[in-house]
Amino acid sequence: MRGGDPPPSGAVKPASRPLPAPVPVVRLLPELADYAAGWYGDSPFLLRRQEGDWRGYSFAEAARAAHAFAGFLSDRGIEPGDRVGLLSENRPEWGIAYLAILDAGAVVVPLDPQLTAPEVGEILATAGARRCVAGRRQVEVLEEVRRTRLSELDRIGLESLVELPTRNEARRAEAPWRAAPANPADLAVLLFTSGTTGQAKGVMLSHSNLLHNVESVVTALHIGRGDRFLSVLPLHHTFEATAGFLCPLRAGASVAYARSLKSSELREDLKSSGATIVLGVPLLYEKLLGGIARGIEEAPRPQRALATGSRSLAGWIRRATGARPGRWLLGWLRARAGLGRLRAVVSGAAPLPPEVFWGFVDLGLPLLEGYGLTECSPVVAVNRPEHPLQGTVGWPIPGVEVRIDEPQSDGSGEIVVRGPNVMLGYFGNPAATAEALRDGWFHTGDLGHMAGDGSVRITGRLKNMIATSAGKKIYPEEVELALSGSPHVLEVVVVAGRDPRGEREEVHAHIFPNRETLEALAKQSGRPCDDAFVEEALRQEVELRCRDLAPFKRVKRVIVRREEFSRTPTGKIKRQGIGTEEEGARAVASRASATP
Repeated sequence: MRGGDPPPSGAVKPASRPLPAPVPVVRLLPELADYAAGWYGDSPFLLRRQEGDWRGYSFAEAARAAHAFAGFLSDRGIEPGDRVGLLSENRPEWGIAYLAILDAGAVVVPLDPQLTAPEVGEILATAGARRCVAGRRQVEVLEEVRRTRLSELDRIGLESLVELPTRNEARRAEAPWRAAPANPADLAVLLFTSGTTGQAKGVMLSHSNLLHNVESVVTALHIGRGDRFLSVLPLHHTFEATAGFLCPLRAGASVAYARSLKSSELREDLKSSGATIVLGVPLLYEKLLGGIARGIEEAPRPQRALATGSRSLAGWIRRATGARPGRWLLGWLRARAGLGRLRAVVSGAAPLPPEVFWGFVDLGLPLLEGYGLTECSPVVAVNRPEHPLQGTVGWPIPGVEVRIDEPQSDGSGEIVVRGPNVMLGYFGNPAATAEALRDGWFHTGDLGHMAGDGSVRITGRLKNMIATSAGKKIYPEEVELALSGSPHVLEVVVVAGRDPRGEREEVHAHIFPNRETLEALAKQSGRPCDDAFVEEALRQEVELRCRDLAPFKRVKRVIVRREEFSRTPTGKIKRQGIGTEEEGARAVASRASATP
């Protein structure tokens, strides 16, 4: 189904010639541990902060621990082809257990540690998994799963992995204890894209899928032995597992696991770890920029003046000349902020606000927006460190072809992908597989177009698209991007709604406001910052921000939220239900004055 047959004539718009796919250095994922142990040996690999220092496993120690744990799993009755859950918070042992399950010939089923017992039970049952490797924190959840759903479920503690090396030094030093599965096309990882399988699909990724993606990402981002990743995204998500674990393993880079996402601890971990690369989501980078701005405001007057002036100068030079002088102009500020060694920050999962991109550029840090899907292992395209572009997710990585299906007159259409990274299919769902994989191309459901330089630009999602009765098509992401530039808007989701008579579809915006800036505005106006003021201010702000949009795209109704939107573990706003219910928040609705 992933063959190399050309698409039907006229179905896709050709892009520039793709770069050839790098050949993986090994055939199977667990062999990557032995490859790394041979090349990088006692160099640090997986680290946690302990007593103020970063300690953990070297590449050689990680490989030995993975082989020892694979033998332990075999002793517990795990056989080739079995599906095995992996449920834990981020920690060095997560990756070792991942490799060990594969080394035993089984299939890894990564699970979100924030899921409830019914959700975990549903996924394990759907996957046919009767064993789950988990930490002590997950004991209670798995006990409930055993009581209510899977009475035969066997929890294998991650603490066993930690204890094995001291209990069995002989086994720890052995070569792989048995032959691994022989076929790179074998299923390696089974991922469910959300907590309930009634809505999610089980994505099947092979050894070959993941190994090809690893080689291409390492090539595109120039990852090497001198790099250190600060890991902040959840490892059960493909982006972090591939780019933040397997890529460092392949390239000889180390990984430091952040203690939390608290701003203070994150800044401390960035500084003390000496991180050179961070993988994150836009919300993380917004918080980092906000933390830097607060630090400047709290600094003594001379330092505050120097920092403010330097940032302003960097922005002025960039706008006037196109140069990006922040790298040399603001090195001292990056060092003070704990970002001294950072060479690249990578953003995915959601659109990146322009002000965040330029904020990092003016600070002297390339912020590389990328694009990927679980079905593609997951990386499809990414900006390059040399000169990232704003408003694009970059260029397809080596070996991956990206084209536009049935392009409209403006060149936009559905993004389709072909390459060795594209999934085997959806688990137990041949109909969904046939719908997604057609003529060798994976249909992403994302809308976009290819720029003249071959870079990819995302415009929205097919399922989010608003179609008016007049036949107009509106991509909510475009309107959200216009509104997110407002200082009074913290979060916004644009959805389809009905006019007051319920006759026509129109654009509605659900906004979680920035109370701090609105209170300052109210004080300046001599008015109380009550619901009426917030409603009026946001209505005026929305009208202003929508002026440059076509009339049919402009927001006609504003719903003010009292609570933040629910988010997925990777920072994406959960759009389901928005527009049909207020998710427990009091909504103040108003008719915007912009007219079609």
